[in-house]
Amino acid sequence: MIIDLPLNGGKRKRLTCVFKRKESPEFQLVFPPNTLPLEDIDTDSTCRLSINQSNDPVTLIAKIDALEDDRILHLTGQEPIRPELLREYFRVSLRSKIVASYQPGPRETRSKPWTMTGETIDLSGGGVLALFPGKPENRRNIRLEIELPTQSEPVVCIAEVVRTYRMRKKKYQAAFHFTDIEQKTRDQIISCCLQEQRRQLREKIRVE
Repeated sequence: MIIDLPLNGGKRKRLTCVFKRKESPEFQLVFPPNTLPLEDIDTDSTCRLSINQSNDPVTLIAKIDALEDDRILHLTGQEPIRPELLREYFRVSLRSKIVASYQPGPRETRSKPWTMTGETIDLSGGGVLALFPGKPENRRNIRLEIELPTQSEPVVCIAEVVRTYRMRKKKYQAAFHFTDIEQKTRDQIISCCLQEQRRQLREKIRVE
């Protein structure tokens, strides 16, 4: 199961967990050790969840009722969500300019600042896959500037490198997960993805 856990300050953290049924609409979530940010959880906000059941995924909104311990949450389901409304989960192919950069902190004496310009391959509300001329030298606190066809100015957020893959001609694919992003920025990305999806569907219909 995947949960977008609400945190204080309006942020969210995506975690994987195990779903345990109780008497509907109540249920439990069990997390791996040392993954729940107990002191930062916003118990007044709702959660968005996605449950994989064979080939029929279930999505829903739930409210946190209680924290049993450092691994178990008690929740109550409030309403199901249609899969198409979980907009940040889907990706669209999108070719656009992206700039990744890193600025070391005052204590990071061994790290050096760097900047790379590349091209996005696909994009979602939660991350981006891009092609760069080199491998990112750091994995966390990467500043991304992404040009969207729907925006006059690039959107900016902080991300971490999930994986890298070396291509031919010394090119690298890098997958990023957004770790610090304003809700307005995420909404702009999601809106762009939806518009691009519709455009691609129209083009496909014309070709066929």
